[in-house]
Amino acid sequence: MTCPGNGIYVLQGEMATLLTAMRRGARWSSHSHQDEEQDILMRSFTDLKDILNQIGDLRELDSSHFLGPFLEVIRSEETTGPVTSLALAAINKFLSYGLVDPTSKSVATTVENIADAVTHARFVGTDQASDGVVLLKILQVLRTLILSPEGSMLTNESV
Repeated sequence: MTCPGNGIYVLQGEMATLLTAMRRGARWSSHSHQDEEQDILMRSFTDLKDILNQIGDLRELDSSHFLGPFLEVIRSEETTGPVTSLALAAINKFLSYGLVDPTSKSVATTVENIADAVTHARFVGTDQASDGVVLLKILQVLRTLILSPEGSMLTNESV
């Protein structure tokens, strides 16, 4: 399966959804615009947005570059369960839609990074239901990753 050419729009949509949820969260809502740009998680999405504005096709960008900010959110201890859940759903969508190019030179590293981030997901617990949704999303991403063409690149330790 080849990477679809319009994947850039899927990526931009997921970024917008996640950034909106992050801004609504308690951590980011009290920050001024200037402070927001200093925040590492928000900054990584801003940098990605700048890169996406310069390219015309997602295939021009290595998968690890556009997955990185989403994986950072998943690994972060400072994000809430719902925000982590959105980042996991985005990764699941990217895998399901074939946005990770299985012919890329860095695909093995990319899938290892996905597996590592998802299995080491950290988030601020909010309530039992939200936390349960995050755990379900973790399982969904791992299932999608293993069943995808890229999943064959996972090492035994990752599985």
